[in-house]
Amino acid sequence: MKVLPGDQATVSASAEEDFQSAEVWDKVSGKTVYGIDLRLPGMLAGKILRSPHAHARIKSIDITGALKLPGVRAVLTGADMKQKPYGIVVKDELPLAVDTVRYIGDEVAAVAAVDEETARRAVEAIRVEYEPLAAVYDPEEALQAGAPQLHGDFPGNLAWERLLERGDVAKGFAEADVVVEETFTTRAINHAYLEPISCIASVDSYQGLTLYTALQSPHIVRNLLAETLDLPPSRVRIVGPAMGGGFGGRVFGNLKVYLLSALLAMRTGAPVKIRLTREEEFIAGRPMVPVIFKVKMGVRRDGTITARESDILVDNGAYSAQGPWVAKTISERNDSLYRIPHIRTRVRLAYTNKVPTGQLRAYGNQTANYAYETLLDMAARKLGMDPLELRLKNCVGPGDITVHGLEIKSCNLAQCFKTAAAAVGWDQKKPGRGYGISGAIHANGSVVAHKDFRGAAAVVRLEEDGKFTIFTGEQDYGQGTHAVFAQIAARVLNVSPQDITVCSKDTAVIPYSQGAFAMRQTTIGGHAVRLAAEDLKQKMAGLAAELLGAEAELSGGVFRTPDGAELPLPEIAYHWRCRHNGLAMTGEGNYNPPGSAYDSTGYGNIAVTYSFAAHAAEVEVDPQTGALTIHKIVAVHDSGKIINYTASLGQVFGGVTQGLGYSCFEGYLFDGGQVLNPNFATYQLPTALDVPPIEPLFIDSEDPEGPFGAKGLGEIVQVPLLGALSCAVADAIGAPVTSLPMTAEKIYWAAAGKECLE
Repeated sequence: MKVLPGDQATVSASAEEDFQSAEVWDKVSGKTVYGIDLRLPGMLAGKILRSPHAHARIKSIDITGALKLPGVRAVLTGADMKQKPYGIVVKDELPLAVDTVRYIGDEVAAVAAVDEETARRAVEAIRVEYEPLAAVYDPEEALQAGAPQLHGDFPGNLAWERLLERGDVAKGFAEADVVVEETFTTRAINHAYLEPISCIASVDSYQGLTLYTALQSPHIVRNLLAETLDLPPSRVRIVGPAMGGGFGGRVFGNLKVYLLSALLAMRTGAPVKIRLTREEEFIAGRPMVPVIFKVKMGVRRDGTITARESDILVDNGAYSAQGPWVAKTISERNDSLYRIPHIRTRVRLAYTNKVPTGQLRAYGNQTANYAYETLLDMAARKLGMDPLELRLKNCVGPGDITVHGLEIKSCNLAQCFKTAAAAVGWDQKKPGRGYGISGAIHANGSVVAHKDFRGAAAVVRLEEDGKFTIFTGEQDYGQGTHAVFAQIAARVLNVSPQDITVCSKDTAVIPYSQGAFAMRQTTIGGHAVRLAAEDLKQKMAGLAAELLGAEAELSGGVFRTPDGAELPLPEIAYHWRCRHNGLAMTGEGNYNPPGSAYDSTGYGNIAVTYSFAAHAAEVEVDPQTGALTIHKIVAVHDSGKIINYTASLGQVFGGVTQGLGYSCFEGYLFDGGQVLNPNFATYQLPTALDVPPIEPLFIDSEDPEGPFGAKGLGEIVQVPLLGALSCAVADAIGAPVTSLPMTAEKIYWAAAGKECLE
């Protein structure tokens, strides 16, 4: 691993920077308890009956056979209980289908029994009479007149749409010397975390409803559940066990699992656990949306981009979930990577009778990167211009205000491009190889999801033994948030990170938070931790000065005066508690990011700062088979000051590998509405043998807003790889591959100038 301060020599990580929180050691030693491992006394097992039809009317449901089975405690159907429509953005879903099912896997009934086998048998004993209805599986067909309708409140199967215009597109294309256009498509992608979603719901008259489940945004889910179940938020509590992977799939997770666990617990009075099988994860786990991009771009002879026009169609599946937010990100984020004065984008979100979709790491920014970066290389080829030169001419820099109003402050995008190109051997290209390069921008936090709340809060408490506890609503799901927060507080308090514990898993205890998405953890949450630690340090210093009779400096857990008098932290804690009748000394941090807002058109600075990256790839294609060999990936990131280098390396290696899967391996396969590859045996993921050499590089910079100059890294790592690989393949064969994943068959036919018919 290398860190590049400007154009200077590399520096290596220090021992402090390699700190990992204690939970890491529990994970690698097998001691960590995940949600799927939890059991409560008297717990029942829950199972869900799912529709075998993509679209059908429910004529009748007979649950008598299930109720007769010994050990069955409850059977719920949509018709026998009060239900309220819910949704993250659009309220288009019910906990259980009442009269219509809209995809293969739609939830029809739920069972609670003494064990999983009994619950499974009870589900099989339920008899449902369906009347099959005409279905639509293609988003383009779904929007056509006469297509089968999924939701009465959304005529024409249009779930959401947006027309985004900046500048004068006609004028921009009139000024262009070269115009390129193409259609690109992507497939639905599964999050593929190792631990399937599980939830235990427990109800009692004192605490109300408690759910034990791992979530990236527990407070938002708590409020959604409370609203849907007609409960006060104070009567709903979420306790998070360790999380077995997230990648955006547990920002809100599968709300029906939580709702049905809760409804079964409320019906039986006993704790109820529902855990999805791997097949259910694929069928009902809200995979990344598939997209059809029809894009057009104009460029002057000198390489200046003049205009870009896009028609983006997003396959929503049967219900919306986060679909509108994902479609919004797809339609605009990449526009701010380069200086493009004239933009026109139409984006539509179409209902189809397939698996409901959602978001995966980066909210669709990576899919747009694939389409637009490939188009940029097409323009460079048509101009006879170096693709790197074209990017350097147009990429944003410090002080820019982008076409959508994003205010670019700290930005080393141009240096990322130059560094990636140098490391991949751009100027000494090997014969028979293809080379591609791609950039990325991603927001650090966002006001899009909650316009009135964009910041974070934290509390740091001094414990009786002189150690510290951080209370934060920001979640760690393997990305290293807890280690980074401990390091931030430790730097302020001048103690070892080993002396700090992070508490983030219980909504009854922690501060309210939007959660772990939009790369807000380090930049937003970490800033709140820094403020809380500074507040606590000031209080400790004041009490130490009073007790010692002189100003004192804190070092290594001890306050020392210039004349050598000492006061250890346990004594500070003791005196404070005595003076405050048992109250612990705490510091509070309340960070409100400045300058984040947008208008009714979406124009404005949506985040406090932005991270940047450039990836470069060197590949080789077998002309006889289309087989792709990736010789090298260089991943260069401008994420400000890197606080934890080891965790950052993990992010880069993991994110690049995930992007490799998206680019070359993964994707849902459907026969009509039926998922054909709903498990890890048939859904093709890259293995360790498929991962090429990866060289991670970090540009050493300092962001004015991030804690100690840090910016986010987690989501952006996947974004530029898709474009880099696509451009490298196009360079190798002389033509772009216009659909993902880039299989050998697609590459072979693209090289032959023909379309691969899947």
